[in-house]
Amino acid sequence: MNAISAFAYETYFLGLRTTRRWVRVPSNWISIIFFPLIQLLVFSQLYQDIVQLPGFGEQTSYLAYLAPGQVAFAAFMAVAWSAYGLLIEYRTGYLDKLWANPISRWSILAGEMVPLFFQAAAMAGVLLIVSLLLGATIVTGVGGFLLILALSGAFGVAFAGTSFIPALLTKSEQATSSLSLLLFPVVFMSTAFVPEALMPGWMQVVNRWNPVTYLIEAIRALMVTGYDWGAIGTSLVALAILGVVLQAGTLWAFHRLTR
Repeated sequence: MNAISAFAYETYFLGLRTTRRWVRVPSNWISIIFFPLIQLLVFSQLYQDIVQLPGFGEQTSYLAYLAPGQVAFAAFMAVAWSAYGLLIEYRTGYLDKLWANPISRWSILAGEMVPLFFQAAAMAGVLLIVSLLLGATIVTGVGGFLLILALSGAFGVAFAGTSFIPALLTKSEQATSSLSLLLFPVVFMSTAFVPEALMPGWMQVVNRWNPVTYLIEAIRALMVTGYDWGAIGTSLVALAILGVVLQAGTLWAFHRLTR
C-alpha cells in the first residue's frame, strides 16, 4: 500500500470513529440545531412584516429571507466547538495512544476534519427541511438542495480552523469554548437577518469582508431566485480563501502540538 492509499485508509477509519463519537452523544447535534431552529421559528413570525421596509426590495416573505441565514448558521454551529473532542482525547491520553500506532499523525487530524463536511451538511439539511415544512421554497429543486448541502459542508471544513487553532495552541477547553462564543457576532453582522442596505455604515464594511455573508447569499439565490453562478462562485472563492488561511494555521498548530 502506497503512502496516499495508507493515508486515505487511516483517515477513513479514524473519520468513522469521529462520526460515531459525535452521533452517540445526542447533545452534540441537538445543541447545534437548537439555536438556529428557535430563531427560524420565532423570528419568522415575530418580524414577518419587516419585509415592508424598502431595503428588502421585492422580497415578500421574511421566512424566505431568514431561512438561508439559519441554514448557514447551522453549519456554523456544527463546527464552532469541533476541536473539543480532540482536546478531550489529548487530555485523557488517548491521543498519545494513537500517536504510538504505526499510522500517520496527519491522518489523525484528517480523521477529525473530514467528518465535519458531513456534519455541517447534515445540520444545514435539517434546518433546510424545517424551512421547507414551514413554507419556504427551493426554486432550484433537488439540484439546489444538494448544492446547498455541499456549500454548507465546505464552509464547515473551512471554518473549523477557528476552533482547532485555539484548541491546539492553548490545550484548554475553557479557552477554546470562550473563543468560539466570541465568533457569534460574525453571523449577526452578516445578511442573515437584514439586507446590507439596512445596516449601519460600519457594519456594512464588516459585512463585505464576512465570508458567512457570501455563503448566505449563495444559499438565498438557490432558494429564492435560481442558479446565480456569480453569487455561488463568489461564495466558493471566499470559502477557499478562508479555508487556506485557517487550515494552514491548523496544520501549523497541530505540528507544534505533536513535535
